[in-house]
Amino acid sequence: MRIDKYLWCVRVFKTRSLATDACKKEEVLLNGKVPKPSQKVTEGDVIDVRKAPIWRKYKVLNVIDKRVGAPLVEENLEEITTKEELDKLNEYIEEKRFYLK
Repeated sequence: MRIDKYLWCVRVFKTRSLATDACKKEEVLLNGKVPKPSQKVTEGDVIDVRKAPIWRKYKVLNVIDKRVGAPLVEENLEEITTKEELDKLNEYIEEKRFYLK
C-alpha cells in the first residue's frame, strides 16, 4: 500500500491529500528516508511524522487496504514515540494554553 494512503487509513491524517502533501513537504520519513507519496509500506516499517513541534514515530503492524475505525488503529499501527518527545509536546500544549488565557 502507498504510504500516503496508509497514513490516511490509520487516521494519522484526516484526508489523503493532507498525507500526500506531508510526504511532499518532507514531513514524513519511512525508515529514516523521505519517501514519495507512492512509496510502498510493509509490515515492520517505521514511519516518522512531523506534527509540530515534534516527530511522532509509528511502527507498521499490519498493512490494510481501507480506512479503519479509531478503535482498530492500534491493531495496525503502534506508536513508538519516545517519552521525551511526548513530554515536549505536553509542554508545548500547556504553554499555548497559558497564552490563550
